[in-house]
Amino acid sequence: MQRLKSIFTKLKNGEDSSMILKFCGFKSEEDIEKVKNLNVDAIGFVHFPSSKRHVSMNQLKLLSKRVPDHIHRVVVLVNPTLDLIKQVFNETNINVIQLHGSESIQLIKAIRKLNPTIKIFKAIPADKYLNKNIEKYEKTVDLFIIDTPSQNYGGTGDTYDWNMLSNIRKSRFLIAGGLDINHISKLKYLKLGQCGYDIASGIETDNIKDLAKMTQIIKIIKGDERNEHTNRS
Repeated sequence: MQRLKSIFTKLKNGEDSSMILKFCGFKSEEDIEKVKNLNVDAIGFVHFPSSKRHVSMNQLKLLSKRVPDHIHRVVVLVNPTLDLIKQVFNETNINVIQLHGSESIQLIKAIRKLNPTIKIFKAIPADKYLNKNIEKYEKTVDLFIIDTPSQNYGGTGDTYDWNMLSNIRKSRFLIAGGLDINHISKLKYLKLGQCGYDIASGIETDNIKDLAKMTQIIKIIKGDERNEHTNRS
């Protein structure tokens, strides 16, 4: 798979301090303000009307431009049209596309043709087709997100049996699916081959991003590296 230069260079033999951390489901400027100075690698915005964390294209345009440059800006899309992808490129500050549907290889290649520098994450469910889907997409995407199976393409807030991940060590993937502080504390000691985590519900209280929870999770995953970007311009 192609490399995410600024993220993958942080990976050092699976050490926790080099784990990729993505916080997802941001919907407001207030929540972005909370994360600006935290040691997080990427934050995600969901543009999918069926999701409770959906943001409109106008919101995506505004919010993505509020994110500092040292944090990757990810948009989560489900079976998007190429016209929608073009709109994202033209109107927002997004630099990572995360695909959550049954997107074709042809679409992914077309996205790369539109923007050769874009990074592409592919979310796939942790089901019996997991390895088959990894084989299908691994030559065309930069990173996998392994999520809880759902008819609504993720966002369930539920976990799954992480042991099924032990057979996919050759692929770069983040663990997603209802993760919270307790889950992260357990996963830290499970050597499943993950290179990081994708968290949404576990950093929220009453559907609002919770600074204390985000800070605690960062401390668990990255040790004392929190707030290392505070003085970056």
